Amino acid sequence: MEPTIRRLTNKYSAVAAVISFITQPIPGADELIVVPIHYCFSVSLTRRRRAPLRRAPWLQVSKIIWGGATVRLFANFTLGLVPVAGLFSNAITAIALTEFLGRYLDAALSSEAPPPPVSLRTISDALRNPRRARRAQRVWSGIRRTARRSVPGPAPS
Repeated sequence: MEPTIRRLTNKYSAVAAVISFITQPIPGADELIVVPIHYCFSVSLTRRRRAPLRRAPWLQVSKIIWGGATVRLFANFTLGLVPVAGLFSNAITAIALTEFLGRYLDAALSSEAPPPPVSLRTISDALRNPRRARRAQRVWSGIRRTARRSVPGPAPS
């Protein structure tokens, strides 16, 4: 991810987190506010990549945004009953969803291949443990690089 796209993602993640943290006591209010923020983020990221708006995979982006809002609403009703945990879980899921959306859209716009389909399972997995998923991705790419370097070439006969 380019530094300008990273800064844009961080900015929108912070805005979504603060709004989710503040509006958490009202069930569903944060989703109503965060959904338009995610659409603005998608448009901003597409324009920042200098891609035409029609090139963005809007069906998959909408699945991510609305599926994420559904998963976040469910988490709000389960963890929202615990006073302090609800505030922080709401903010963390808003950050994770914005990160997931940013990574997906950036990858889709930088590749000529059609973007992979998104399901509710991939969204809930991304929101469930975003730190572990990101760390695992980094570790596996490091393992592949190390394995490629350590494998000896064919022995001369």
